[in-house]
Parts: sequence; structure tokens; C-alpha cells
Amino acid sequence: MIAGISVNGQHSYYQHRLRMLSRDIGSPPKDDHTERVPYSNITYDFDEILGTSSYGERTLSYTFECLCTNRRKAQDQLIRIRHWLKWSGYMDLHDPYYPDYHFEVRAPEIIHHENHGVYTITVTFRANPAMLPDKAFAYTPDTCHYPDVNGDGVVDANDATLILKASAAIGAGTDTGLTDEQLILADADMDGTVTASDAALVLEYASACGAGQFSDSPANWAAFLNRYLALEEGIY
Repeated sequence: MIAGISVNGQHSYYQHRLRMLSRDIGSPPKDDHTERVPYSNITYDFDEILGTSSYGERTLSYTFECLCTNRRKAQDQLIRIRHWLKWSGYMDLHDPYYPDYHFEVRAPEIIHHENHGVYTITVTFRANPAMLPDKAFAYTPDTCHYPDVNGDGVVDANDATLILKASAAIGAGTDTGLTDEQLILADADMDGTVTASDAALVLEYASACGAGQFSDSPANWAAFLNRYLALEEGIY
């Protein structure tokens, strides 16, 4: 297979005859969560305290080359390339340099130069920080619990509240107030226990639905779980 990238349903070489000259895959910048205590020499790293880190977007830059001495044909090809690399939101980008992973990228910045019919095109993407594994997703609507704990037909903050209360009750050894069926649904990540993590997961899903990333349904809950698992296994 000739080197190239696949994104937005097309391959850089097989659809556009772009020969890759170079790639530059950056690391995502780690967010600084350190705070210095006033009037002291002590600095706290809240990543260590909270046990987690966050990262900004990574940069992916590719340089391609194509030969075309006919100005109008070159013009048409450049326009096709720009149409190919134009979209809203994020697209999956596959680079054979990492055959088992992919990146989620925004529409790139495109710069091209021409020298005696040789066109050099540099494409720079901004990508979500995690490099995500390619694998068959584990969950379908039939294999996961749709955590509509209160049975009102939607998964929202009300369900998260019930899950959080049940988690606290389990920790205190008191009655959760939920039926056995509701407790099964409250185990949103299906790890066998009802904890605050299940409530946080439901809140994250409700927020994603509110932002228009998902429309609330059992199928989209399964899709959200698959994405959540992929992000958990992503490489930063």
C-alpha cells in the first residue's frame, strides 16, 4: 500500500494522487494544573492529587507532492483537495504509520506551493489529544444497560442523582431505595458495582446529548460507551 492518509472517506494517494513527502505527528500538550502556595516555596501538582491529567489538542502535519504542468488541471485538482478536506466537527484520520490506531481531527489548514509544475501541499490538522485504538466496539443496545434508572424514558441528571444516592447508601450500608432491576441499570459502566463513577458517566452522557453530540437513545448510549472505552485506552 502506498503511503498516505485516509480521512473523510478518501485516501490521499488513491483518490488524489498525492505522494507523501513527510509527516509530523506531535504529542498533545499537557495542561498545567500546578499552583504555588502564596508566600511559600511549595507548589502543588493537582494532577498528582486528583490522580488524572488533561491534555490539549495535538498537531498532525503532512506534506504531499504532486506533478501537474497543466494550470487548469492543477487548479481543478487543488479545488478537489480542498473540498475533500473541508468538514464540520471531527473526522477519523487513519495513518498507516500507526496501523492499529486513528486520530479524531478537525478540518485542516492547507498551504500549497508551486515550482515548475511541482506542487507541494502542506496539510495541518488539529486533533483530539488521544490516539484511539481501532477495534470492534464491544457494546450494542442488546449488550449494555441503558441507565434510565427512574424509568421516564430518558437518561439525564435525574438518573445520575439516583445513582449517586444509591452509591452513598451502599457505602453506608443502608437501603438504596432502588429495586433490583434499578440497581442493575444504575451500574452504568457494568463493572459489577454502583459507585459515583457511574453517576459521573451518566452526567457526561447527558452533557454530550445536551451539546448535540448524541441524541438520547439506547443505541446512542451504546455508542457513547464504546467511545468512552476507546478514550480510556487511548494513547496521549
